[in-house]
Amino acid sequence: MNPILVTVFLFCGLSFFLVTMLGRIRAIRALAIEPGNRMDRVGDRVKALLQFGLGQKRMVDREEFVPGLMHVMIFAAFMTVQARTLMLFAMAYSESAVHLLTDLNGPFWIDTPALAALYKAYLFAKDLIAGLSVLAVAYFFWLRIVVKPKRLTQSGEALLILGFIGGLMVTEFIFGASHFRAQGITWSSYEPVTSLVGKALAGLPTDTLHELGLLCFWTHLLIVVVFLNFLPYGKHFHVIVGLPNVFLKKLAPLDKPTVSSSAKLSTPNLEKEEYGAKVVTQLSWKQALDVNTCTECGRCQTHCPTYITGKPLTHKAVNQSIKHFLWDHEAQLPTAQVKKADDGTTSYEWKGLDGAMTAMPPLVASEGGILKPETVWACTTCGWCEQACPVFIENVPRLIDMRRYKVQVEADFPPEIQRVFEGVERQGNPWGISQDKRDEWEGDLPLPKWGDGGTYEYLFYVGCAGSYDDRMKKVSRAVAKILTEGGIKFATLGKEETCNGELARRSGNEFLYQTMAKMNVESWNSKGIKTIVTQCPHCFNTIKNEYPEFGGNYRVISHTELINELIQTRRIKLSKVMNEKLTFHDPCYLGRHNGVYEAPREALKAIPGLEVVEMQRSKRESFCCGAGGGRMWMEEHEGTRINHNRANEVALTLAHAKDPHVPFPSATDMAHPGQVGNYSGPSEGTVAVACPFCHTMLKDGLADTQREQVKVRDVAELVADSMETKTAAEPKA
Repeated sequence: MNPILVTVFLFCGLSFFLVTMLGRIRAIRALAIEPGNRMDRVGDRVKALLQFGLGQKRMVDREEFVPGLMHVMIFAAFMTVQARTLMLFAMAYSESAVHLLTDLNGPFWIDTPALAALYKAYLFAKDLIAGLSVLAVAYFFWLRIVVKPKRLTQSGEALLILGFIGGLMVTEFIFGASHFRAQGITWSSYEPVTSLVGKALAGLPTDTLHELGLLCFWTHLLIVVVFLNFLPYGKHFHVIVGLPNVFLKKLAPLDKPTVSSSAKLSTPNLEKEEYGAKVVTQLSWKQALDVNTCTECGRCQTHCPTYITGKPLTHKAVNQSIKHFLWDHEAQLPTAQVKKADDGTTSYEWKGLDGAMTAMPPLVASEGGILKPETVWACTTCGWCEQACPVFIENVPRLIDMRRYKVQVEADFPPEIQRVFEGVERQGNPWGISQDKRDEWEGDLPLPKWGDGGTYEYLFYVGCAGSYDDRMKKVSRAVAKILTEGGIKFATLGKEETCNGELARRSGNEFLYQTMAKMNVESWNSKGIKTIVTQCPHCFNTIKNEYPEFGGNYRVISHTELINELIQTRRIKLSKVMNEKLTFHDPCYLGRHNGVYEAPREALKAIPGLEVVEMQRSKRESFCCGAGGGRMWMEEHEGTRINHNRANEVALTLAHAKDPHVPFPSATDMAHPGQVGNYSGPSEGTVAVACPFCHTMLKDGLADTQREQVKVRDVAELVADSMETKTAAEPKA
């Protein structure tokens, strides 16, 4: 052992690592202050760290169980062997440490039985976990070299890292085996894998095994230091920043534990002209930490509607583009300045390589930007990327920030949504139809209005689609019929109802959204409204999760939840038999964003004779209809249409339910582009929905793919058809 050599080696290695990390930290610190408190509720954060960081809970999901389990093995081994690595460095400094840590029959361990038992337990766990990790490393070599799943980025870096990890484990075993030989040990129940390695090397001469053990000792230490310095230069930087990112994740409100991180966007202070992000320094430090944490695992792609249908957006690629920009400009980022000209225009500059101030590259631009505009506008905000990410990267809010700048400062957005903004601003709905026609959906239904002198428990917030779309008007009437039959004391706002602004916010028009939100909250609070039922998940999510920032603290319930409650409490009775199999499409803003999965299914299953057949992509893994994020109002110019993909799966599910011989691809197969849509045979039946956007998109998708015989019906319509009525028949509109 050579303490001087080890000291020089460690000093150089750690110094180089420190310089690299200071550059990475400097780049992150140059970005904007993160809105909100990322250090509150420490107990909940520690729990998340234990559960998702150290416990790797998200790695072992349903369709990625095997690779997830293998990753857990490697992670566990990596964490466990770190203690052993520190012991090896101690051995490099002291011969006595070598004897202490390898001779379990020495006087120290005999005199301290409690510590000896603890140390032996550690050795056993270390040996077993490290042995399993070698198998996991072999599995990942096979996965990357032979299988080559499309979600994984093929790179030499990944193979090198696997080699490093495998090398750490193998060198530990061989070094331990050499010490067993020196001590005359042929088998140790505390280190069974090391013992097996020793038996495998039994044919080597003692001197040769000693030299091999010494070589493995120094190789192990070399790998550790090289590995440490390599981490900040590739995707495995997440080994360093992953756990902090999990600890700093956005926490769901205590009273809404199922809310996903992107269900509630941050609310900028428009009075301070906070209009989104034009340049990278306007992103927050947490958003920079997010992109540095990206593991490039590709899980964000497996059910991403833009990736599956060939759009110019994958969140993995967005993360890499921003990350490498930060890395490439670490020295320039701290010099960034904001300048306001006399004419009120704002420019963003930093020091160029020649030391002169120059314009910063924009985040989003057709030429010279970090990202292309079509990339930013492709997102449907379905939330899959954030549900799937094992390190809780918040992708959607970052893209919305970029949209905000494009809309509110540059007025650069898809032309189709100009009329949508104008319609909401002038008439309170995206179609621009007269506000006076807001309650025409009621026909001659005797529905009370809030403020007419009655006392009501629920406000039925119908929403724009339920008020103006001819097909959705039938859903609104079905909801009203069910609430009336169930004895619910409810009222509508009639002509006073107006858009809640959700589509404006997710399309980047934050000013319009805040205008609508403040106006609604002021009106509803003045009327004493406390509880709201909605039939649109987008309205549901916005009023429930985002209106509280404006003082709108309401109990908000979706129509499927209230309908199911009425069924379960027997306030309504379903008697009409529907002998058919149907499938159910989960709305993103009801399911993934708010955790409401079972209520619509329970309501459907309560209908006599009705059988719900699940699609391969359902519940948490459900596939988006393509309408979220304002995409309902925008054209799809690239790839295949998202609603066509989902419509094909609906048809395939119903055909398979009727004839099991119809081939049905697995959920894993569907995680790759082009895997759904090859079925062209007959299909008929019903797909149930719980969202007007999903209703429209699936109806259009089925029509476009010549499957008009498949009906699209809202849960409320199906329940209303099966419901016994004690009241008078519903008047015709």
